[in-house]
Amino acid sequence: MNSKYMIFSVLTALIIVGIYQIFAVGRFNYPEFRLKAGQVSEAEVIAPFDFPVLKPEAELADDQEKALSKLRKPHNISDEIMFDALSALDAIFGVIAVNEGTNDPQQISSDLKKAGWNVNPEALDFASRVSIREKIYNKSRHLLTELYRQGIYDKAIGDSISIIKDDVLNVENSSLFLSLDNAISAFVDALPEAKAFAGEIAPQIVKPNLIVNADKYNEQSMKSLGSVPQSEGVVLQNEVIVRKNTRISPDEIRKLESLQEAYRNRNVRKSPFQELFLTVGLLMFIFMVVSLANHYFGVQSKSERILVADFLPLNLGFVLLVLFATINNYVLGYSNLLVPFAMMAICATILVSFEYGVLYSICSLLIISPFMNWETFTPIVLILSTLITLILIRRQNAYHEYTMIGLYLVVSTLLSIGSIAIYKSDSLVNTMRSLGFGLASSVLSIGGIILIVPYYERKWNRATKQTLLELLDFNHPLLKELATNAVGTYHHSLIVGNLSERAAEAIGANPLLARVGSYYHDVGKIVNTDIFTENNEDSAEIHNGLSYEESAGMIRNHVSEGILLAKKYRIPQPVIDIIMQHHGNSLIRYFYEKAKQENPDFDKLNFEYTGPRPQSKEAVLVMLADIVESTTKSKNSVSEADISKIIDDTIDRLINEGQLDEAPITIKDLHTAKESMLPVLESIYRKRLDYPDPKE
Repeated sequence: MNSKYMIFSVLTALIIVGIYQIFAVGRFNYPEFRLKAGQVSEAEVIAPFDFPVLKPEAELADDQEKALSKLRKPHNISDEIMFDALSALDAIFGVIAVNEGTNDPQQISSDLKKAGWNVNPEALDFASRVSIREKIYNKSRHLLTELYRQGIYDKAIGDSISIIKDDVLNVENSSLFLSLDNAISAFVDALPEAKAFAGEIAPQIVKPNLIVNADKYNEQSMKSLGSVPQSEGVVLQNEVIVRKNTRISPDEIRKLESLQEAYRNRNVRKSPFQELFLTVGLLMFIFMVVSLANHYFGVQSKSERILVADFLPLNLGFVLLVLFATINNYVLGYSNLLVPFAMMAICATILVSFEYGVLYSICSLLIISPFMNWETFTPIVLILSTLITLILIRRQNAYHEYTMIGLYLVVSTLLSIGSIAIYKSDSLVNTMRSLGFGLASSVLSIGGIILIVPYYERKWNRATKQTLLELLDFNHPLLKELATNAVGTYHHSLIVGNLSERAAEAIGANPLLARVGSYYHDVGKIVNTDIFTENNEDSAEIHNGLSYEESAGMIRNHVSEGILLAKKYRIPQPVIDIIMQHHGNSLIRYFYEKAKQENPDFDKLNFEYTGPRPQSKEAVLVMLADIVESTTKSKNSVSEADISKIIDDTIDRLINEGQLDEAPITIKDLHTAKESMLPVLESIYRKRLDYPDPKE
């Protein structure tokens, strides 16, 4: 394999191992048990020492909440609140005193409101009487002091309350204190001579002064939480935690998690050598798998002259799949059935080949297995549903039928999950849950395929069905120019298209690609149309003024000119390949024979097309149809036997010249192609009846 491709394999392996180090090894520096409830254990697990079985998080949280609910909150009697209330009372009477000479309750009420106190004018009838006002003030101040010293609480606190006095916590009967409502009522009832006034100001200055001591409460809460047992039961040394070949229960998972925590508390760690061997071993494993996929991609795409950068998306696909598995398994904690495993395998099938898609799916499974806890049943479901989908895509030729691909994937996934669930005797709830994850995985996969495939088809200039159909539009600029400026070549290309398409259908090649390749195989003749006989009956006059080498060079150039035009108009690479290969490295025979007669020492290379020879069935069919159509058309009159002989002679010549040596086509295919072309040529070139002149 090319060293640059090896670099991609190394980098991909390093990235994947790096992800494993971050998400997996970093969390498991101790001996790990990466198992899930319902999974069948492949080994026996025995307790290496005594350790407590930790309570489930939900149960522990519930016990802690109950412990906190029984805790009495410690209170302080706040002197600051009493001071604020007395200051507020002084402020109210200060405003009243300032308005002593006005004797206007409306004015006093307005000034109080400006100061932040709402008192109706009707409640201020005592304000003009100094003696009564001072009596009410003194009495109000005394009442507030007594109420706050007794203690006021806001809400119901039960029969007793914890009070901190002189740094000592005491529990006292709640009847010794006043509720807020009772304190307000007591204040109002104690001022009968100014009851309306007291009713107005009491809610504004009487406040609860029994305040929870936050520091003391937090201290008590920590003690209370610490007193809640975090474990329930003990596993003794040498006790079997999990038996081999048995389904793991949630209780056994809890014991394994407890053992994990016990290892952590004992500071039992893997040795540096163990961690090093784990990393190196995983790196070698991933590198071998990725290298296999990259090498086979190079083999599959050998004829397409791939670039090193073409390996990037396929390697990124492995990384993307690992990220999906990592996030799902280590962050979200959902079933691994949610991983969109089929996405990249189907993309590889559509973009490269069915065979490569199968290999890619197997490599993907090997790569993500360490990130899926080396499970058994989930990978079976993923690979089985993916392979079934790939086979159906190939059998039904549904490479770009995304709706059908989605249907195949959903059905195969649900059937795979259902069959495994029946085998494992899973409960209905677990089965439905697995089916839901499988359906979600299929939807994610199809969404990714719809986004990825069209992008890389455009980027890689692939000949998709849609692209080829668009190239058949006679309004395409190249076809339009060919029909306008090179009429003979245009009609020749249409007939070649009919011939090659019929032959492609007969031998199982791509008929659409064969027709499109035929339409565009001679587009290079647009550049210099007059030198070709089909476009100019007098083309011989041009060639008479040129040497045979110059004429051959001009004829040969229509291939390179066609390639340049095709690239300019972003024609897909498979069509460009047909343009490039439809003459192979055959001779420009007419001028070759002329030059040979005049000068036996001439350079034969000057009369050869540059090639390469046809590399595909479609290129062979276009080459064959091109020669046969031109040869048949040059005859004045041909019979069925003549046409058959022309095809046979052409095939024999191409085989003898080695033009078909590099194409995946058989003698049987060529015979079938001949039989399919014969009716088309006969219908075009058979001799017509001579109708009598009407005058006769």
